Amino acid sequence: MELTKVHVRGKRKTPATNRPQSLQEQPPAKALRTRKSLSTVMNTRATRRRKTLDSLPAEILESIFLYSGNLSLPRVSNFIGMKLSARATLLRLFMRAFHETWDQWFGIPTNPAVVHGPWLEDAQHVPCRGDPIFQSQVLDQPWITIDLILQAQQTWFETHGKGRHYQHSALWVDDAHQVGHAYKGGVSHFNARECFEVDYQQAAKWPAFATRGIHWFSQDIHPLTRIPDRLITGPWDDEMQRQLFWLCRGGYMSCGKLFSQPPWEVKMELIRNSMLNVEVPNVVAINCLYRTWVFDGLPADVVRKEFVALERRIQWGADSHQTRDLLRRVRSAFFLSLHMPEELLMRYTNT
Repeated sequence: MELTKVHVRGKRKTPATNRPQSLQEQPPAKALRTRKSLSTVMNTRATRRRKTLDSLPAEILESIFLYSGNLSLPRVSNFIGMKLSARATLLRLFMRAFHETWDQWFGIPTNPAVVHGPWLEDAQHVPCRGDPIFQSQVLDQPWITIDLILQAQQTWFETHGKGRHYQHSALWVDDAHQVGHAYKGGVSHFNARECFEVDYQQAAKWPAFATRGIHWFSQDIHPLTRIPDRLITGPWDDEMQRQLFWLCRGGYMSCGKLFSQPPWEVKMELIRNSMLNVEVPNVVAINCLYRTWVFDGLPADVVRKEFVALERRIQWGADSHQTRDLLRRVRSAFFLSLHMPEELLMRYTNT
């Protein structure tokens, strides 16, 4: 039997054609949004994909750092500085700065007849490889330590120097059998820490001015590389003194036409902290740094003032005979720097 249809009031649907406009099917919500241009969409996607330096992995940052040689990169942000402060990264940077010089002159003591650059006459000129500006910038970084320098040298040797001959260049006071180390070295003799320590301990026994005019170094740095001012001025703790000795043993040029002298303020700090204002003169600093340039270009009024205090110390100080002799040498150097006869200067300072 067929069921009877029951019509319920309010349930009858209105045909679609008769619906009000407000009830007709509306377009999707996305279709109502303003359409963006293609260029706007592409720029938005490119912005989302763009990586900032902070977001780059440490390996990529290190590659940029090493190949660019931009020592300001770690200072862009603390986060980048942290990523580039790993010891392995700093070792690679140091080896990159000195690789060409080490590869050319490793283990070869300096010969007075062979000059590693065009700045002295009557010598065989052999150009030295390496970038002295970059080397100077690296040496002036606050993270430089003698431990890192020696580790970098040892790592470089194990990679590039195996089978190469090494000979010591620094002067030894004791004989090789007393030291327990071979001065003439040999093939694969090099050990960065042991060789440096032996040379340093011998240098600590040198008398003052023992190395003036004597070639006692190899060429571990480019001759035109500059020593950081902090190592010239002092005062020197053991760490700074070892860095200074490594640099001077490594061939820091302290004379010649192309030698760039530090300002006179730096020179005066060197003289004061190594001789005038200390109870015991710093012999290592004297032997490493004291050349004729130390007293060149000093202002006359500054020299006269220091001379008065120096003369009083020589006359009334409680220094040993050895220290007093060194102070007299400084006094004589002051005479020469002023181009003034000693008698005239003595008369001037006593008035």
